[in-house]
Amino acid sequence: MYPRRVNRVVNHLLRSLALLALTARLTAPLSAQAISSQQKPFYLHDGDTVVFYGDSITEQRYYTHWVELYTTTRFPHMQVQFYNVGVGGDRVTGGSAGPIDMRLSRDVFPEKPTVVTIMLGMNDGSYRLLDKDIETKYTQGYEHILDSIQQKLPAARLTLFGPSPYDELTRPTAIAGGYNATMTRFAEIDSELAAKHGAAFIDLNAPFVAALKRGIAINPLATQLLLPDRVHPEQTAHWFMAEAILKGWNAPAIVSSTTIDAEKKTVLDAQNTQITGLSGDDASLTWTELDGALPLPMDRNNIGDRFLWQITDIEQDLDQQPLRITGLKPATYQLNIDSAIIGTFTDAELAKGINLANYGTPMRGQAYGVRWLIRDREEAHYIRLRMFVTEMKKGVPAEPGATDITKFEEALQTQIYEAAQPRPHIFKIMQVANQIQTPQ
Repeated sequence: MYPRRVNRVVNHLLRSLALLALTARLTAPLSAQAISSQQKPFYLHDGDTVVFYGDSITEQRYYTHWVELYTTTRFPHMQVQFYNVGVGGDRVTGGSAGPIDMRLSRDVFPEKPTVVTIMLGMNDGSYRLLDKDIETKYTQGYEHILDSIQQKLPAARLTLFGPSPYDELTRPTAIAGGYNATMTRFAEIDSELAAKHGAAFIDLNAPFVAALKRGIAINPLATQLLLPDRVHPEQTAHWFMAEAILKGWNAPAIVSSTTIDAEKKTVLDAQNTQITGLSGDDASLTWTELDGALPLPMDRNNIGDRFLWQITDIEQDLDQQPLRITGLKPATYQLNIDSAIIGTFTDAELAKGINLANYGTPMRGQAYGVRWLIRDREEAHYIRLRMFVTEMKKGVPAEPGATDITKFEEALQTQIYEAAQPRPHIFKIMQVANQIQTPQ
């Protein structure tokens, strides 16, 4: 499998496709999954260090990016360090970056992770029909990895990911007998090993396949471009895996939730937010809001994000920031945040509730800044990892450059959490036009 690269041509084609218009889900109710996840604590803790181990699909650094971005923006008062150590071509025995014991001792153990995730299998099946020898080698090699980690890091929490799919849905299979069946069999083995070793297991194959099926029903060509070589998902498609991981880790749907009675000038409900200075008259309402988290930096005007919302439950299950205002007089109202116009809504729409995460709020703009810093830190760590691989292959010392990059990573980690800290914002609802009454 090839190392990570951004396929600009494919991304351009995907963005240029005339996908079906998506009606904004302003008031989508929380699903059962979202409600259930909020009753359990999130899997990651303050002070955790997470290492993502895997092959080139992990090395692409997309699903891992989304998981880190969600964690940082949703839990900005925690400190969680993430490291991606995926290497293209890896199997349970290792690969071009070294045999498995070298990979673990050089790329995993020095980070002293409290959480290790593993996704392997795409290369282990050798792109042919599964046989007993392949299955045995995969099982024994995977068990060796788990034994090694648990011996060296006995307190580390392990999450095994059932491998992402080989695409045989959007075009006829290229492998006699099919290849994704091998991935689903490997997922069964992963689940069994997780139970044996006290690890968590999250299947990434079935949710990915389900999203592809929904995509095919809407736009087959756009869906085919999500896995252009059948193996390596494009950036948008990595959300299929990130969503499954976050749900499996009990990620809460709520960013913040605010309900205000405009008539009584009272706050009826405030979840993960603080409301102060609420005041107003018959035509306007003002308050200051300090949320405990940021929404995901996703934009319904981005064609890729729109398509993603059509074929997944990310908005409902991971990105809810409802604002409800009851008791307003019949009219159309403009919502401003920090003097910026967010949108216009009827009193009925506001009473039912709008999802602020769908709009270009200052909070979402702040989340984009966090995303860019995370990207920079990920790139720095990737370079450091490649320096050590070069040292292994050519005997060229990685020092002092690797040490300098480590310091740069540490500085960026501090900047990430500084940038993620929520800020107070001034909200204002103003009447802009009387609602036209339809004659009875």
